[in-house]
Formats: sequence, C-alpha cells, structure tokens
Amino acid sequence: MGNTCSKNAYAWAKKTFANRHNLAGEPVLKTDGGFANLLQFNGQKIGITSDGIGTKVELAERTGIYHTLGFDLVAMVADDLAAAGLVPTNLSNILDVDRLNYNIVDALMQGLHDAANFCQIAVTGGEIAELGNRIGGWGNNMHFNWCSTAIGILHPALLAPLDGSEITSGQAVITLYSPGFRSNGFSAARRILAQNYGSDDWHQAQFLPEQKTWRGTAYALYYLYALSNPTVKRWRSFKRSSTYYRRRHSRKLSTAAAPKSVGRNPANPF
Repeated sequence: MGNTCSKNAYAWAKKTFANRHNLAGEPVLKTDGGFANLLQFNGQKIGITSDGIGTKVELAERTGIYHTLGFDLVAMVADDLAAAGLVPTNLSNILDVDRLNYNIVDALMQGLHDAANFCQIAVTGGEIAELGNRIGGWGNNMHFNWCSTAIGILHPALLAPLDGSEITSGQAVITLYSPGFRSNGFSAARRILAQNYGSDDWHQAQFLPEQKTWRGTAYALYYLYALSNPTVKRWRSFKRSSTYYRRRHSRKLSTAAAPKSVGRNPANPF
C-alpha cells in the first residue's frame, strides 16, 4: 500500500511540472522513482528532497535521548541528495508537536545544529506547530513528528546527476554492509523487542548474561541507540566516491525495503 500511495502522490505531483516549463525551477531529472529531484535555475541545477525521522521518535521518548535525532533528520535528506551525486547545502524543517517542552526542543535543535555543522549545511528556515491531540506518542512528555526539506548542488566532479539513466545490462551492483540499525530497521527491532519483553516496558528489559552477543546484561534500548551511529557521515563517503569512481546511481536500502525498491522502475532500478 505504501508504494501504491507513493506512486499515486508522485503522479499528481508530476502533473504540476508543466507549470515551470522553460522557467526557473523546472524539474529536469530524466528518470522517476528517485528520492531527490533536480531543478533548473538559469543554468544552475539544484537538487531537492524531503524526508523525516519517522518512528525513531519513540526511541527518544523511551530513553530521554533527544539530541541524536538531529543527526537522523540531516542524514535522511543528506543521504538522498548524495545518492544522486548532489552535495547538501541548505535545510529547512518542520516540527509538529502536541504541546511544547522547551528542554526537548532545545535538545532537538542542538542536535540539528551539530549535524548541520558536520555536513556544512545551513539551516535556513523552519516551523514549530502546536497541534494538540492530533499528535501522539509514548509516555507523558512532548510528542512530535519531525521532517525536513533540503537542497543541494551537483558535485563538481560530475557532469550530470546519478539518476540511473546510464544503467545498462552487465554493469556491477556493489553493496556496502552497514552494521547496527543505523537509521533504518528500528520498526522491526522495536516489534521484536515488544514481542519478547512486552509492548509497554520492553525498553527496560534486561538481557540475560549468557546472551554474549549483547555483552552481558544491558538495557535493550540502550544498545539499540549505541548501535545506531548517526548515518549523517555516510554522505561524505558518497561525495568522495564520486571523485574516484564512475557511479551510475546510488541508493540507500534497509533489508525490508530492498525487495520493493530494486526493480521498481526499469529506468531507475535502484
């Protein structure tokens, strides 16, 4: 259903592309199905993408660790741009909350600040919207959704974005192993923990000492966060690889997303 709704939403969005035909802001990406689009502004090509941190909010609610979510927010859009051969430059964000908690908002914005500094991104806009009971979550603290839109410029080593249009039969597919949960896979991890330790307090459950995979007794959720190194660093690797290798396209995938993403568009299979 998710892919079906996304395709429908994009089909409606694509009908608006003609509004900027031969004007500044015209979408010029050759293929559909990517996570970023490319806009033409008087000869300058600007990439644009939107994403959010999703259900990782619940991990912050259960642990009280909020500042790392800023890295997740930047990672989601920086990775999407980098996968297309674009260097992230600017970011805007919207934080929808049920009610405000200054300390939590401060921690979120501090994390966003630190992540943006790491990636040399300027946070040039944003909004905080109080939506009352339209927003829910775990526990009694502030509940929220957090999303962002970012723009970027074409990497100087590239003549065109990595849009998948040059993919042909016989080319190699290279996958990079990503240890831990990173920014994907948390929904499955939470589901497994809830099934084994209960939906209300799984984050307080202790692992048995003989489970040496987890290095003895520890709180389950602590290790989820410890393994989720901020993926904001990955875009730099993509940026560097553009200089040395002729990549046709890049895509970040979780295990669950791979079967649905690979081959979803013949012109852009990744």
